Amino acid sequence: MGKTYNDYPISATNNAKRALRWKKEYGNEVKGGTIVGWTRANQLASRESLSTSTIARMASFARHRKNAAVDPKYASTPWKDRGYVAWLIWGGTSGVNWAIRKMEQIRNQKMSAHQRPEDKEMLEGIIDMLLMVNDVNNRLQIALEQLKQFEKDGIPVNEDEFLKALNLKVDNNE
Repeated sequence: MGKTYNDYPISATNNAKRALRWKKEYGNEVKGGTIVGWTRANQLASRESLSTSTIARMASFARHRKNAAVDPKYASTPWKDRGYVAWLIWGGTSGVNWAIRKMEQIRNQKMSAHQRPEDKEMLEGIIDMLLMVNDVNNRLQIALEQLKQFEKDGIPVNEDEFLKALNLKVDNNE
């Protein structure tokens, strides 16, 4: 198992706890969130350490930033705003922003220092895209093809570091 992190802000924990409290108090009136989201809320609420892939999923939740504020029609009953509830269970603004910063920090630590800045930026973008591929076998296949292309293009990439950044391992005994 790879390194895990639990240095997310206490406000992310509190956002998750608020949504969990609403779920307990208002039951079926709280319709926002998926099973994965509620799992995340429980992890954040109990201050569990999160894997890199979990943090990447939190970072990708930024695409739902439009739900960071309660819809005015739910001002007096925010637990009925599905989007807002989903936003909170993923840590809210503080949790998503932390995840984005943490992924950047993790990538910077994992990638080689000898890369040109433009190569590093390109690699980070490719890693972000590949982390969105949920099927690990498919992600591995795409990553290996990409490594061949890097070699062909003369872009220096440490294969082990690249695969680690993608939470992948290659069995060299095959």
